[in-house]
Amino acid sequence: MASVFSFQAVSDGIVMNFRKGSSFSNLKKAIKIHALEAADFFKGVNLYLNLSGLELTYTELAELMEIVKNYNQVNKIYFTAKNKVEKSKKQNPEAVIINRTLRSGQRLKHHSNVVIVGDVNPGAEVIAGGDIIVFGKIRGVVHAGAGGNDKAQIVARKLNPTQLRIASFIARSPDDDSSGLEAERACVNEGQIMVNKI
Repeated sequence: MASVFSFQAVSDGIVMNFRKGSSFSNLKKAIKIHALEAADFFKGVNLYLNLSGLELTYTELAELMEIVKNYNQVNKIYFTAKNKVEKSKKQNPEAVIINRTLRSGQRLKHHSNVVIVGDVNPGAEVIAGGDIIVFGKIRGVVHAGAGGNDKAQIVARKLNPTQLRIASFIARSPDDDSSGLEAERACVNEGQIMVNKI
């Protein structure tokens, strides 16, 4: 899937970059799979489809739009050209900073990086397109790289999540929770989530 398209955060949404030379059938298949895995990630944001020179017929465009509609409650969908996306790459990726603890029942979602000055309590959920950095304890559900970015990381003063996800990889905290407060970082390494002290 990663070889067919990639994601890029821009100031007002997310760009889906199609790999140049991809066949339409492979593209359809990959988007269908991703829409099932991350249907809610694009909720409320603009989605830009960068065709990267891919030539599609009217019928193929209509078929592509039907597939993309499987992403729940996308704000707006645009078709874009390569040069517009290259211009947007010069922008710094956005991050949202939350100066409070997220409590049970609270849910935070952002298309890029998330920084929380506080804790993520059990029952709270954080979903980010990029990295998640918490200056406190993570004891709820956290999902970094939710658009498919397996290079995303999760860093916290203490990692003890109910569930931890990076891209499509899932892990949970061990049953023997240590009481130390040494900062920890989770990242994907060789197909699995690894947690290291930092």
